[in-house]
Amino acid sequence: MFSSGGGFGMGPSFGGGIGQFIGGLFGDSDQPYEDAMDQYRQWAKRGEDVQNPFLKAGTGAIGNYQDWLNGMKDPSGFINNLMGKYQESPWAKYMQQQAMRAGNNAASASGLIGSTPFAQQMQQNAAGISSQDMQNWLGQVLGINTQYGAGNQYLMGQGANAANQLTNMFNQMGGRMGEAAYGAGAGRNQDRNNLWGGLFNIGLGLAGM
Repeated sequence: MFSSGGGFGMGPSFGGGIGQFIGGLFGDSDQPYEDAMDQYRQWAKRGEDVQNPFLKAGTGAIGNYQDWLNGMKDPSGFINNLMGKYQESPWAKYMQQQAMRAGNNAASASGLIGSTPFAQQMQQNAAGISSQDMQNWLGQVLGINTQYGAGNQYLMGQGANAANQLTNMFNQMGGRMGEAAYGAGAGRNQDRNNLWGGLFNIGLGLAGM
């Protein structure tokens, strides 16, 4: 077919097909969704970087806490094990020396040095000082032990909170990434359809020359 001006008459299908083909070839309809997914990944990485130290600390504390509990399954054995590590403190030795010196002075003044009552009194004084020292030591050790268990509990709690935060973040991230991936796929399909549709219309236009 020839136009009135002497040229080839290309119908609207050909011109529209060219535009459709170019749009399909260079459209990049999926790019906005790909850009959105890149942003999601970057922000998710930041969130992971913030929460991961707490998660790792809490996870590491689980084994320590289990060992701590296992060590106290037998209360008698636990206490006996502790007491086997007891050593008399310098304070107790000093107090015993002071008590002995004071006792000797008192006994010397009253003429009781070397007597049975004096010896018994000295033994009682020494035993009382040792008992007080042992109780003080045991109280301190048990307090530290309790703090150790509580510290591991705290770390596990922080780890559980971090795990929950990450789980919620990943759930939200999964939904958003799914929507973006769907949009990107739809955009690519649209460009592909435009590409092939444009070629088809160009073919129709050429066939009608």
